[in-house]
Amino acid sequence: MIKRYLKWLYQGTARRSTDIFYSLMERKKGARLLDLGCWDGENSMKYAGVIGTKNVAGIELVKSKAIQAKKRGLTVYIGNLNDRFPLPGRSVDVAIAYHVIEHLVNTEQFIAEVYRVLDRDGYALIGTPNLASWHNVFALLMGMQPFSGPHIKDNTDGDMACISKMNDDRMQKVFNSGKKMDKKKQGALRHVVVMTTRSLKRALTQAGFQIEAVKGAGYYPFPELIGRFFAWIDPYHAHYQIIKARKVK
Repeated sequence: MIKRYLKWLYQGTARRSTDIFYSLMERKKGARLLDLGCWDGENSMKYAGVIGTKNVAGIELVKSKAIQAKKRGLTVYIGNLNDRFPLPGRSVDVAIAYHVIEHLVNTEQFIAEVYRVLDRDGYALIGTPNLASWHNVFALLMGMQPFSGPHIKDNTDGDMACISKMNDDRMQKVFNSGKKMDKKKQGALRHVVVMTTRSLKRALTQAGFQIEAVKGAGYYPFPELIGRFFAWIDPYHAHYQIIKARKVK
């Protein structure tokens, strides 16, 4: 019963997070869109559809996925998001990082690079887990590792078996495989740097961004509709944080 409730909560939170993310995108025909960690390009093209552009680029580390993204119509750069981006300055209008920044080790460098490649009046959308969400606070009070990470070995090393199983199932879908993932793939997707909303806002403003929107999705242990209300008035303790930041200079 508890496991099913937690799974239902998580699925609702994931849907709500995606809906908020889309709602913050601005309709602009011909906008230069950059998807950071574009994977196979499927979501990149969904973002492009919402924005109304066909000018879509992505940076992806996994070559096989980059090839798939290219077939979908993206201009793909193979690169590590911990390093300097293989694009010139002021070359994009929208930069998207959806569940990416928590996997990186060089957070400050990443944010600086997002700022560099954005044109004036361009904006970044960042979606990532929130370290200060109540379920993570609860885990720490119980002497456990936060469920959202940082993870010690991979993203299935949570202290609760049901949370670990949910993570395992989700990552298996990411890799489109019916087989159990090997440890190398699991380790590559672990959460390395998980930030509070205040810390992420501070890092963005220090890089020169102007914060335009701070949203939250999932407010545990409350069900979805009640959770929406609490996440609206207190995004700083929601499960997922979604921040829109603009380059004004």
